[in-house]
Amino acid sequence: MTSRERFLAAARGLYTDCIPAAPYNGNFGAALAGIPISVYNTDGKQMADAQTLAWEKIGQDVIVAQSDNYYIAEGFGCVIEQPYDTTPNLVKPAVATLDEVEKLKVPDPYRDGRMPVYLEAISLLRERFGNEVAIRGPGTGPFSLASYLMGGTTEFLMQIAYCEADNDSVKESQLFELMDVSSDALIVFLKAQLSAGSDTAMVGDSLASLSMISPKIYEKYVFPYECKVFQSIRADVKKRDAVTILHICGDTRDILPNMAQTGADILEIDAKVTLADARILVGDKIALMGNLEPTTVLFAGTPEHVQNESLKCIRAMEGSQGGFILGSGCEVVPKSPEVNLKMMVETAHNASGNM
Repeated sequence: MTSRERFLAAARGLYTDCIPAAPYNGNFGAALAGIPISVYNTDGKQMADAQTLAWEKIGQDVIVAQSDNYYIAEGFGCVIEQPYDTTPNLVKPAVATLDEVEKLKVPDPYRDGRMPVYLEAISLLRERFGNEVAIRGPGTGPFSLASYLMGGTTEFLMQIAYCEADNDSVKESQLFELMDVSSDALIVFLKAQLSAGSDTAMVGDSLASLSMISPKIYEKYVFPYECKVFQSIRADVKKRDAVTILHICGDTRDILPNMAQTGADILEIDAKVTLADARILVGDKIALMGNLEPTTVLFAGTPEHVQNESLKCIRAMEGSQGGFILGSGCEVVPKSPEVNLKMMVETAHNASGNM
């Protein structure tokens, strides 16, 4: 099987010749290539070059065109600070208050913000690799994106808290409007990625972590909009023979059953949740990807440690009827040892596939 065939089959719970390996190694690729992040995330060709080099060194089944979270938000008018060799920081949101939300307009992914950078990188990677390797694009989740647009993370979460405490129907309506526009922006960007050649449509909603919100808030303000995104892109995903991914950071056990109902094909599981627990909670009808700990294992561990932890993940999925992809629990830390990533891939490729 080609890497692309292996990954797509695993995502659908079908036979694979071995376990596919898919570390989420966006900025790791930049560091490996010696390209400053401020250059990497503003130049589609250099992003594609860096990820090509990472694949040549590591041989993973999925190549990631990814860096930071503000490429859509900038299209709305958010202002960022871009350090030379670290990821950007939000300096100014698109609107300061919920009363201004009605002014927000969905940006054009081919023109606005840094979305065109990622579309160029995806297109170049597809051109270079054809159907041999799977290409994965980014996708900031609707809840996370909404926080960048209105006031920043702290202000956004405070407005939700005030709304819930005061049972404020006006504020609630404005928050729902904000979630709608952020969802619509992600939808058009994901469709553009699929057209550019991405094999995935991803929702990465880090702010929806249960370290930040409660399951009740997730069910009310996040779940319906993640469902909306996956429902809205379903036809495009099918047309392109692609798959969908949902990732939320942290311990998500209390919302994993909801996440499995969003319409995603793959749940990318953070290292804070065991794969065995995740499989029990979501059943066998959805693929799981994960979940090597990026810091203590992939960055600070030895190759032997990486091998042992990879085997633990693989064994946890033995006998499971759902698909499985060995991945990192979250983004691979830049300057993680190359030998560790190679060991992760080799361990997966030496293991029996999904049957």
